[in-house]
Amino acid sequence: MPETRATRSVDLPLAEIWSFVEDFDNWAPLLQGYESHETHSDKESTWALTGDLGPFSKTVHLKVLITEWEVGKRVAFTLEGVDEQVSGEGAFDLHEDAPPPPPEPPPRSLWQRIVDWFMGRKPEPPALPGPATSHVVFTFAVNAGGPMGPMINPMLAPYAEAVAQGLLDAVAGRLEAREAA
Repeated sequence: MPETRATRSVDLPLAEIWSFVEDFDNWAPLLQGYESHETHSDKESTWALTGDLGPFSKTVHLKVLITEWEVGKRVAFTLEGVDEQVSGEGAFDLHEDAPPPPPEPPPRSLWQRIVDWFMGRKPEPPALPGPATSHVVFTFAVNAGGPMGPMINPMLAPYAEAVAQGLLDAVAGRLEAREAA
């Protein structure tokens, strides 16, 4: 089963990214080859995607089932072809790097503090840390079955890479645009 992993860093808090990723209505339309999707429950939906693999182009309907849900950290799902012999899986994993603490101001001597007090100067407040950097990892694997599977699967590896990286770039673009607005 061709599997790929794409990683993207975004200068946004993890909570903002999770609020976008937790609802696949937000990111399913950003998938390469997206045609439509229908939500059946909070864990199950059906997606229609068109895949172009060199000389082959086909629209497949996939049953998507959420298999793992760790709030703020991970959502994993499986794919199963409705009318085709295709299967797969994917996951969003989110991590956040805390911003580094601000540097401590240099110590002030007793004489400097007396002069500051006499002049009415207040000590400078500590610098606030910069924004957190969040990392989004999207793992995606797909496998074609049936008699054409052995011929199609080698072509799926570059397709899976393009889907994974394209989705992360689109998600990051939407999040950054939303932040700018």
